[in-house]
Amino acid sequence: MQRLSELVIRPETTARWLRHSLTRAHPPQALLLVGAPGVGKRTVANALIAAWLCPQRTPDGACGACESCLKWSEEGSHPDLRVLRPSPDQIKIESVREARQWMNFAPTIAPFRFVLIEEAHRLNPAAANALLKTLEEPPPRYHFVLTSPASDLLIATILSRCQLVRLGVVPIAELAAILVARGVEPAKAQRIAELSEGAIGRALRWSQTDAVEWQTLESMLALFATLGSAPSVSALRLAEQFRALCKQLEGGADETSARTALATGLEYLLRWYRDSLAPPEKRQFASHHAALEQLARRTPPAQRLEHIARITEARRAILGNANAQIITEDLFIHLLA
Repeated sequence: MQRLSELVIRPETTARWLRHSLTRAHPPQALLLVGAPGVGKRTVANALIAAWLCPQRTPDGACGACESCLKWSEEGSHPDLRVLRPSPDQIKIESVREARQWMNFAPTIAPFRFVLIEEAHRLNPAAANALLKTLEEPPPRYHFVLTSPASDLLIATILSRCQLVRLGVVPIAELAAILVARGVEPAKAQRIAELSEGAIGRALRWSQTDAVEWQTLESMLALFATLGSAPSVSALRLAEQFRALCKQLEGGADETSARTALATGLEYLLRWYRDSLAPPEKRQFASHHAALEQLARRTPPAQRLEHIARITEARRAILGNANAQIITEDLFIHLLA
């Protein structure tokens, strides 16, 4: 069990507000945690709920020793917690109905009961309407925590009944220092911080030695690094390698679909080209300075802007159900022309 005080939460004003909330007699009726993927929304939600379920909580979080804390599980098996998650890509009305039936009972061992709705923007219309009715008339001592990448992805009526908490990213230099303090080799820590874009949860996950997603993205950047020198005849081969790397991003912790994985790869390619146009001191991929400079020497700025437009259009086409092989091969032919 992680205590709230052990987490890296940004901005600091949000961290202070969350700690102060634990000094109040009652939790907010409904809390919505929003932030980019990987910033730690689930981790913060778990630490908050564990603290509220603990009768001996402090502003630092749960005590870790009482009966409620000993029943705590990060997977949501606490008797006074119900977790709703997308299965596989949406939360259906049946899940909300089951939670509402569970809400007919009083707390078992904790002072409150909580419903945690992860990725609440994936509630289908029927489930969202059912949840709205519950939020309008919640039973006594029942509270809700929702997570979402952005507040505008939820219907306005649900949003209006939630207290909004925005979680931000950690500056790349600070995040790299945090990883080094946790035993990560400095050069690797810098690369992880750059790739994660300051998302602390993602960075910590990637810092594990068996993080396949991180290793795949490292290989993807190595492929991008060849675009400044690769001959045009290698376009089809590079496109095939790119698709193979995107294939490795499928599934995982976020249950990524094939098209989403391809779109993610193209998003990183888009950032690579944008980085090549940025001043060196403002580049996201600072550790790849030499490769970015090589691309800049090969391709004039106007042509790179055209390439950015092509990558953007390719990403849109992939998400719109276009043929992945045709789209990526055409793209890499243009990038190396």
